[in-house]
Amino acid sequence: METDYLNALGVGAGFDTKKIVTALVNADKSSRQADIDRRTKGVDANVSGMAKLKSSLMTLQTAFKLVDDKSDFNFSKVSNSAPASLSANFDASATLPGTYKVGISQLAQNDVFQSTSYTSKTVDQNSSTAASITIQVGSGAVETVSLSAGAATLDDLVIGINALSADIHARVVETSTGNYRVIVEGPQGVSNALTITDSVFGLETSSNKIQTAQDATISVNGLSISSGTNQVNGLVPGLNLNLMATTSADVVLSVSRDTSIAKAAIIDLVAAYNTFEGVIKGLTASGSKTADEGSLKSDASVKAIRAKMRSFLTSDSSTPGTTKKNMIDIGISLQRDGTFKVDQTTLGTALTSYYSDITKIFSADTDNQTSSGTENRGTAGDLVNQIASYLAYGGLVELREASYTKTKTGLTAEQNALDKKMVAAEARYTKQFSTMSKIMDEMKSTQKYLESQLDNLPFTSKNN
Repeated sequence: METDYLNALGVGAGFDTKKIVTALVNADKSSRQADIDRRTKGVDANVSGMAKLKSSLMTLQTAFKLVDDKSDFNFSKVSNSAPASLSANFDASATLPGTYKVGISQLAQNDVFQSTSYTSKTVDQNSSTAASITIQVGSGAVETVSLSAGAATLDDLVIGINALSADIHARVVETSTGNYRVIVEGPQGVSNALTITDSVFGLETSSNKIQTAQDATISVNGLSISSGTNQVNGLVPGLNLNLMATTSADVVLSVSRDTSIAKAAIIDLVAAYNTFEGVIKGLTASGSKTADEGSLKSDASVKAIRAKMRSFLTSDSSTPGTTKKNMIDIGISLQRDGTFKVDQTTLGTALTSYYSDITKIFSADTDNQTSSGTENRGTAGDLVNQIASYLAYGGLVELREASYTKTKTGLTAEQNALDKKMVAAEARYTKQFSTMSKIMDEMKSTQKYLESQLDNLPFTSKNN
């Protein structure tokens, strides 16, 4: 609630001093305040507009990052006629299209030994004397498991074998109720056959060897191959084979390029550009009415960004293909409203017949591109790098944001100065009207005194 300080001080002049002072202060402030409000509203709109522009640029950059590396176009698929016999782990970045017939005549396996059967796995099996067991994998180093007296149990033997550096695994198995054996297994393949010397647990006896190491034998498109393991890599580019069963007929692996994924990625990035175009078109609009105007309509740098982004989609790629050189060549055309349209039939045909050209157009046939250097990066790589430069410290967007922030800070300072000035003006006007009110009080008192004196003079109408 406002207080009439003059009346509170007992100074009355018959008029509303507070109202008059407020009116005078507002009159002094109005034009300057209107100017600050107008410019503040404008810079707030600029700041908001730059935030929208920055967000749309980041979204556009993300879409084009999906196709800026050559590896991004390694969209392939594999079919397998007998997945129960052969599985193929798929590496799309290295797979070459083709058909591969794989026959499996023998699986790789490892040496497996079992110990003598015992009725206890925790009792010393060597009559309280030390035990020594040596194991060699193929032509590797001979290693020794030494068990001290009282520690020649099945569990101790397993612990000692599993602690060796060679790829050997041991475990205790209960073969029937109350009967235990130690099972020892080596790696797959003939070259990894185990040689065991053991006079305590019976591991070295030939009768206790329950499986013999052997190599896998397979054929790929008629080429016979021997492998020490059932995991066969490198025979088919991009496919790691896992042999699971022998076959009576060839397993057919068919690797083909899946252009549908590349097509979807390209359609998505065009949609991302059109969204970006809609945002920036609104920000730079010059409508006949203020409400229709964009907040960045006067910012030439923003219009330059729009033109640069559009040029990536309308000009030849910095790394054109042999036949297809730009987006237009693969069915992406500019519309009158500034957006782009995808002819999906033309794009599909181009992907089928000119896949390597399209890969080069977008990615320059390179991977893991960096922002440093001046080399050509392809349409996607160039656009991604250009946006990175806009958003970087000292980049165009960052500089515009800093400029608007500086302007906003200046306006805040102007507002504070104006408010301070108006407080001083109010105090000055209040003092002036206080003085005037006192003078008028004195004049009114003098008037009453004179009137009283005049009324008491002889021969006045009142005293007649």
